[in-house]
Amino acid sequence: MPRKVQYSREMIIEAAINMVREHGPDCINARDLGEYMGCSSRPLFTAFRNMEELLTAVREEVSRRFAERVRIARDTQSPEPAAKRMGMCIVQFAQDEPNLYKLIHWTGNKLTPFPELSQIMTKQYQTDYQLSDDDAVAFFDHMMIFNLGLCSLITNGVRNFTREEVETILRDQFSATIAYYKSGKHHIEEKQPLSGATPQSPQTSPKTSGNTPPCDAL
Repeated sequence: MPRKVQYSREMIIEAAINMVREHGPDCINARDLGEYMGCSSRPLFTAFRNMEELLTAVREEVSRRFAERVRIARDTQSPEPAAKRMGMCIVQFAQDEPNLYKLIHWTGNKLTPFPELSQIMTKQYQTDYQLSDDDAVAFFDHMMIFNLGLCSLITNGVRNFTREEVETILRDQFSATIAYYKSGKHHIEEKQPLSGATPQSPQTSPKTSGNTPPCDAL
């Protein structure tokens, strides 16, 4: 008769999340997690094949919760633009849960891909600002690079920002970036040759209107 499992996958994942929340994303190992749960490491490997599988499950669960927070922020009825609500939600998560933010955005020294967040936000950018598929993805990447820098300052304790400061910073960056993409200038710059190549003549460069289309500021 198989031995009864006293610790489910869900219980172990929740304990690991709490441990990361308290001690940081690099704290998880089998011995310490077992001690944190009040057991040996054996139950961990009854529920999971190895630590890599466990850590993957932990990241996936935190990522799911994070994406759900952003989705709720997007869908909340408010006079504020959805883009502002989503941007503020991301920064708020970094302020509230700095260690969990690090866990899902960084693996070692590498940036962790986040397709769920990209899907949520690019769709909203297309709806609100009439961006093409490619432009919405590029705009998302542009803003995420900026947000990662801002959130890194927060999660590493370099600087604390008030809500008003975050709103101003995000509004200014968002407004400048969306105006740039709506103007079409990025398509011209994408066609510029790499250093050392022969520049295109002005006649072959795409033309855009000198007026930047109006856009909703955050």
